[in-house]
Amino acid sequence: MKLYKSITVATVAVLGMVVSGCSDWLDYEPKDKQTFDQQFSSQTGFHNTVNGIYNTMTGSNMYGYNLSYGAIDIMGLCYKIESSNNSKYELCTAAYTGTYAPTTISSIWSTAYNTILNINVLLKALDEKPGVLLPEDEKMLRGEMLASRAFIHLDLVRLFGPVYAVNPNGLSVPYADAPEVIKRPRLTVDDIIDNHIIPDLTEAQNLLKDVDPVLTEGVLSSDGGEDGNWFRYRQLRMNYYATTLVKARAYLWKADYANALAEARKITDDSNVKSTFPWVDPVKLLANNSNPDRIFSTECLFGYYNSKMSDIFENNFNGSLDVGLVMKPRDGYTDILFPNTADYRRQSQWTGTTAISGGDLDFIKYKSFTTNSENPDFWATFYGLMRKSEAYYIAAECLMNQNDMAGACNYLNEVRVARGAETLDTTSAADLLQTLKLEYLAEMRGEGQIFFLHKRFNQSFATTNAIYNAHEAANRDNPAVSIRYNVPIPSGENY
Repeated sequence: MKLYKSITVATVAVLGMVVSGCSDWLDYEPKDKQTFDQQFSSQTGFHNTVNGIYNTMTGSNMYGYNLSYGAIDIMGLCYKIESSNNSKYELCTAAYTGTYAPTTISSIWSTAYNTILNINVLLKALDEKPGVLLPEDEKMLRGEMLASRAFIHLDLVRLFGPVYAVNPNGLSVPYADAPEVIKRPRLTVDDIIDNHIIPDLTEAQNLLKDVDPVLTEGVLSSDGGEDGNWFRYRQLRMNYYATTLVKARAYLWKADYANALAEARKITDDSNVKSTFPWVDPVKLLANNSNPDRIFSTECLFGYYNSKMSDIFENNFNGSLDVGLVMKPRDGYTDILFPNTADYRRQSQWTGTTAISGGDLDFIKYKSFTTNSENPDFWATFYGLMRKSEAYYIAAECLMNQNDMAGACNYLNEVRVARGAETLDTTSAADLLQTLKLEYLAEMRGEGQIFFLHKRFNQSFATTNAIYNAHEAANRDNPAVSIRYNVPIPSGENY
C-alpha cells in the first residue's frame, strides 16, 4: 500500500493508554474536526497522545526490535545467523528482495512514517489550541516532538539513503513536516539534513534548554507523587542532551566535522552531563551478583521502558535456543574486541570466564537477574538507545579529521578509562581509526548503530586484511558493499 494511502493520520481516543504500552490508538482515525477538537481540548489529551507516540516508536517495528538489537544489527552482521532462520538470514545476506526481508523493511518504513504523521498532528494541535497547556508544558512537548521527528527521519536517511561518501547527491527519503497524507518527494541527504532535520533539532534545543529539568535537576528517575511524572523520567523522553546527540549524528553523517564536534562537545565538555549521566560504577556492576546494571543505564541519554527485558535475551541470545534461532557472535569475536580481559563490557555483557576463551559465547547484556519484582531498579526495565560515549566517539573522529590526533586520543581514552581498558598512547591516524571502530563494536552491540557505522565508512564486511572488518564476516560470503548498503524503499511506495 502506498505511503500516502497507508499512513493513518490519527489522534488518540482517551483510553488510558499512558502506561499500557498499547499503540492500538494508531488505528483510530478521526472522522471530523470535532474529534480533533475533543482530543486536544485538555492537558490529558495532549499527554496521552505524546505517550502513544513514544509507545509506537518503541514497538517491535521500530526501536523495540527492528532498529535496535534486531533487524538493523542483523544487517550489520553482528550475529552468526544460520541459513535455517530464513527471515534473519535474508537480512544478514542483504537479500532485500527475498521472501521475508521486504516485510521487515516495509514495516520499518510504514511505522516510522505513521509515527511522524501523528507527531505532525500533535504539532498542529499545539498551533491551533493555544492556552490548553501551560507555557512550560507546551515548550517541553513541542521540543520533544520536534526532536523525535528529526530522530526518526535521520534513521530513515541513514537506512534508505545513499552512502554519502560515495554518492552525496543521491536521493534519500521524503521529509514529512505536516499532517497531510500526501506523497512527498525524496530529498538529497544535504537537503533533508540541512533544511529539515537540523532546523527541527535546533528549535527543539532552544525550547528544551528553557524548560527541561534534565539541565537543572537531573534525570528524575523516581515517581513524582502528587505532582505527576510528566516532567520526570527524562531518560525516557527525548530530552535536551539526547536532542543534541541526534544533531551531532546528523552532522557527522554528512561529514560536517566542525558542526558535529561543536554539538558533541555540548555533551562531552558539560559538567552537568558528567554528574547527571555518570560513568557506570564498576563496584555496582562487577561486584553485584543479583542485579548488575549491564546496560550502563546511568550513561544513557535516551531509552525506553520495557517491562519484559528478560524476553530479549531468552528469545534471541540464550545459547540453549535452537541453533537456527539463537543470535550469537562469531567464534573468537570477543578476543578481538576485548584484548584486555578487565574491560567492564567483556566482564558484564558476555558469558564465560574473565579469561579470553575465544569460544561460542552468549551475549547477556539483556539477561534477566534477581531483583525486587515489586520495586525493581530503574535499569531492570530500561532499554538504552543513546549513550553519552557516542558523543566522545564523534568528537574523537572529528578531531582526527582535523589532524588533532592527541585530542582524539584524549576523548577515546576517557571512555576507555571508564571501561577499565588500557589507555591509548598513539598519534597514528590509522591506529586511532581502528580503535574508534572497535570501540563502537564493543560499546553498542544490541543498540542498532553498527550497520550505520559501516555504511558511513562504506567498508566491506568481507575484507580479511583489516581486523575491524574481518571479525564481522560471518561464516559465509557477503554481497558487494553497494548491494548491502542499498536498502530499497518498499516497492509499494512507487519511488
